[in-house]
Amino acid sequence: MNIDTGSTGTAITSTTELAINVVDGAAAPQWIVVLTGMAALAAVAPRWTWRNSGHLDTIAHEGGHALVAYLLGYWVFGVWLFSDTSGLTGSYGRPSRVASFLVSAAGYTAPSVLGLGAAALLSAGHVTATLMLAVVALAALFLIIRNNFGIMLVITTAGVVVLALRSASAGTQSALACFLTWFLLLSGPRSVLDLRRQRRNGPSSSDADAMAELTGVPGGIWVAGFGLVGVLCLFRGTALLLS
Repeated sequence: MNIDTGSTGTAITSTTELAINVVDGAAAPQWIVVLTGMAALAAVAPRWTWRNSGHLDTIAHEGGHALVAYLLGYWVFGVWLFSDTSGLTGSYGRPSRVASFLVSAAGYTAPSVLGLGAAALLSAGHVTATLMLAVVALAALFLIIRNNFGIMLVITTAGVVVLALRSASAGTQSALACFLTWFLLLSGPRSVLDLRRQRRNGPSSSDADAMAELTGVPGGIWVAGFGLVGVLCLFRGTALLLS
């Protein structure tokens, strides 16, 4: 393995010819943080942009279900991502109300929690590490995707991040990492608002209603809980990114 030091960091070249431009060491400039935050807000807030950008939220949502199910010892036999931004995660394991509750709770909270974790990494200057972790997570999800649209979506998303890791400058990597972080932080509360609108006509097949069935606590309370987690993560993540 040869290691060469350049102006943007350290370029690590392996025998597989995969070059990664490492730019860790300093937090992103404030102007990049602010501009990417505005771009993420523009991608999340309007309904017409959310119809497309919401796929990123679905990846995190279903990934949260799959990760918690796996950590609880369940067999995750598939994840499906659909063109209308909906998704489905299938898992099987020993019947447990607690485990079922935790798996259901993981979906709507996953984008916000992941965004907060990414914000903590970026505030410490770990730009490339944040993008590499995103690739690892997408690669793990790819192994259990079971429909063609989902496969295409995950490959495309991972491809953009890998391209940035291979050839992008420090500024471009910082911008991409900040945008993805802002997007996750903002999409958490945004998806909860959609859930609230969806449930206006009564209970549905949502995660909140599954949790209500398990606990006897009304689904609206769980929707409020999802929203609270999203808002708290957004506030804390914003403080980390702007610090």
